[in-house]
Amino acid sequence: MKSALQFRSDRFKLIEDETYAVNQEFQQLFATEMTDLFRLSLNLTADLETAETCLILAMRECLQSNCAFNSKKLTRAWARRVVIRNAICLVSREESARSGGSRSESTSCDQSQPNQYRTTAVPESLAALNLPDFDRMVYVICVLEDYSIAHCALLLSRTLKEVDDARVRATIRVVVAEERNRLARRAIFRTGTYDTRSYGEEEFDGSCAPLPN
Repeated sequence: MKSALQFRSDRFKLIEDETYAVNQEFQQLFATEMTDLFRLSLNLTADLETAETCLILAMRECLQSNCAFNSKKLTRAWARRVVIRNAICLVSREESARSGGSRSESTSCDQSQPNQYRTTAVPESLAALNLPDFDRMVYVICVLEDYSIAHCALLLSRTLKEVDDARVRATIRVVVAEERNRLARRAIFRTGTYDTRSYGEEEFDGSCAPLPN
């Protein structure tokens, strides 16, 4: 049964056409929670194209799997784990490519200009997208997805201390950035300079503020 799946992108449509032995549990999940799963993928990868690739790989793996669960909750948890695992692989591959000089883009906290995905995909935390790859993934996995530090360390092949340190760093940076943006919004309202025609998320791109001493 393919009628339940409706995809906006030709790349997603191909997965529907290629999938013959469809796992109906995952078919229904992706049909109803595609946006949420893409948001998770984007939060992890901080790149629209990589996020789409990640979700396509996760869809193919889930739809062609023999996994069967007794509840929608377990099906959802497994699909999200598959997205996380694919995102880790893709980001690690891109890090290796960058270190080899084949990619010049930076994903560090020092990015000053918001990219298009930050204003169109509406992830949970715009500030989190500006974190370094490792810190961002730890933040998403541990804080947003509520995985334990031990589980996150296992997924990322890092030590418990490395993961916990990254979780603390990322949380502080996100909180400080979001508080700064909140105060900036309040200041705009107080001064009466708010313009509903021109105001948008680009005004507050979620970039990281310096860590407090």
